Amino acid sequence: MVQRRVEPSGPGLGRRLRRVHLVTSAALVSALLLGSQSVPAGASRAPGKVHAKAHAKAHAKKDLLVLADMPSGWKAEKGSSGGGNSNFPGAKQLASCIGVSSRLINSNPPEVDSPYFESSDGSLEVQDSVSIFGSAKVARAELAAMANAKTPRCMTTIMNGAFKSKIAASAGKGATLGTITVTRAKPANFAKGATGLNISLPITAQGQSLTVSISAVYYVKGALGQQIDFNSYGSPFPALLSLALSSTAFHRL
Repeated sequence: MVQRRVEPSGPGLGRRLRRVHLVTSAALVSALLLGSQSVPAGASRAPGKVHAKAHAKAHAKKDLLVLADMPSGWKAEKGSSGGGNSNFPGAKQLASCIGVSSRLINSNPPEVDSPYFESSDGSLEVQDSVSIFGSAKVARAELAAMANAKTPRCMTTIMNGAFKSKIAASAGKGATLGTITVTRAKPANFAKGATGLNISLPITAQGQSLTVSISAVYYVKGALGQQIDFNSYGSPFPALLSLALSSTAFHRL
């Protein structure tokens, strides 16, 4: 079926589709890309470790993309900074499919997030996140899980299973969701050394149809991991812009 492209504007379909992104990216993509090893109960409460974590997050926050990095006319969405890592209920299934430990998928490292940056017409969004892993070894393991050849197929299976109804529900009553596809992101669209996934969600609501596209690109340096989400509603995210922004972010890390 050929879908009629509709540019999201105002508080209607586009805003509901924004919540589709929050469900998919926060609960699934970030769970895979921003994971870390589990921390023993009570370990984070030690005063010295609390101080060290706060210091690390303050330093990592300086690495994030800012509004000045965006094209002219873009704005930061108020109250839109992400975060809030939580356990992904499909962690065991995803880990088993990829062939890694579920601890790698279902975990919660310290993280800092930029606001969502939005184009003037609301059709494009960017968000940057930096995670602070326990070691460079853990960071490399996360990158390897993301780059695993099985990951796109495994995520496609999970997202078209029981998880699919949650995505559709987040778009509002009566919304329908077509087949979700997860593919490997084109290396030429992002800075050297990155790996990533493209998630495509064709959705119809109130007689309007469009495709929500999420490109999640990931990069590590030492014990830091950086994830940038490039979201588009309708038209594909411009490759030259994703290349420029990822190059800026990774150079800053």
